[in-house]
Amino acid sequence: MKSGFNMALLACAVAVLTACGGSSSDDSSAQAYLQFYNGAAGSGNTSLKAGDIAVGSATFGDATSVQSLDVNSYELTLTDVSSADELLTETLPLAEGDKTLLILTEQGQQYDYLSLSFKREETLDKQFKLHLVNLSDEQTALDVYLSPENKGFADAQLLDSLALHEISSLAEAKDIGKFNLYLTSSGSTTPLFVARSVNFAYASHYVLIVRDKHGPVAGQLSLDLVLHSSSVTAYNHADAPAQFRLYNSLTEQVSVALDNNAVAALPAGELSDYLPLNKGDFSLSVRDGDNQLLLNSALLSISAGDSKAVLLYADAEQQVEALAINEPAAPQVQAHDVIVANLASDFDKLQFYFVRENETIADARYSVKNLAFKKQQSINLPKNYYAIALVHVAENGSTTLLDKTDSLQLTPGQRYMLLAEQDDAAPSGYKLTLVH
Repeated sequence: MKSGFNMALLACAVAVLTACGGSSSDDSSAQAYLQFYNGAAGSGNTSLKAGDIAVGSATFGDATSVQSLDVNSYELTLTDVSSADELLTETLPLAEGDKTLLILTEQGQQYDYLSLSFKREETLDKQFKLHLVNLSDEQTALDVYLSPENKGFADAQLLDSLALHEISSLAEAKDIGKFNLYLTSSGSTTPLFVARSVNFAYASHYVLIVRDKHGPVAGQLSLDLVLHSSSVTAYNHADAPAQFRLYNSLTEQVSVALDNNAVAALPAGELSDYLPLNKGDFSLSVRDGDNQLLLNSALLSISAGDSKAVLLYADAEQQVEALAINEPAAPQVQAHDVIVANLASDFDKLQFYFVRENETIADARYSVKNLAFKKQQSINLPKNYYAIALVHVAENGSTTLLDKTDSLQLTPGQRYMLLAEQDDAAPSGYKLTLVH
């Protein structure tokens, strides 16, 4: 079915609904079941209410658990959790014995939804059924193929062709087990996406949602497998390209090599552009301007579709080390996943505070505390203005403000790292560096 206010009804079966939650009735047929999947990349954490009943909340690419409800027609309201802005409302009937998956979509900065419903009947015997959804703006016309795990694309079965915002419900049940999934452009016989060993382990209904990944590696797809819990299994293209970038926290320019092949010359305090890389394990070496070896054969492992940041820094003995960090793949629109790292060797623990207007360090809601030297942590910051403070708390309880920034707003779409570094030119000898 095409985009718009759609209801795809399929009389099919489900053996168990393990995470329906909430129902105390022994007569399951007297209930309806509702689940929410967030397929809108421009949204933040979004909550769904059915009338006065809170179904749950989900960020982009995630889902809620299934909520059991009395059979009725409900006003469904989708709301941004951080801002409390209402994104969408619609009245939708929930039929007896049906499970409905509500999918938030977005096109041209306008929110919409798709709905998929099917009967909760216990007639599947060691088999599963598939529902397919295409949410990809990058690939608006797709063919979906399926093969047994031990077979290749030549032996794959064409399941269906999908236009943008189209739902396909397949009537043919298949035996549970592991399969390979392939996506091609419409009419093509060359896979552009391969997901291997996808485990259909339960006699139930699975919803496969194709979406744009919106991560640091451009042009990638994700295949989300939705069952009945809030755990969505996301499959990346098995042969997707990868990339990494370097930040030089040292006080001198360095040259960097992978497997003895030079890849970058990086001045002090600079962040490199992204450098393309295939999945694999690599030896990373660093030399100074006199070609003296500073770091020899540090291991850099990277998987298909991954993006990593490699931070170069010195320990307390001025020995060079490297910290490799997986960069988050979520869209950085309504919120930012900021990577926070302590590269100041003098302090075993530092505190980072993100202070909003009308807050102080003492009551700041967002913070990273007790971050050890050469450790990193990610924090999710909703869109807002923040003044960032770097604080050290001594063993005797005395507190030192090492650095602070002016109030600032992070730019949508940018990917940030916040670093605590030594800086002899700074009044305290230390500084905060926000890089992107």
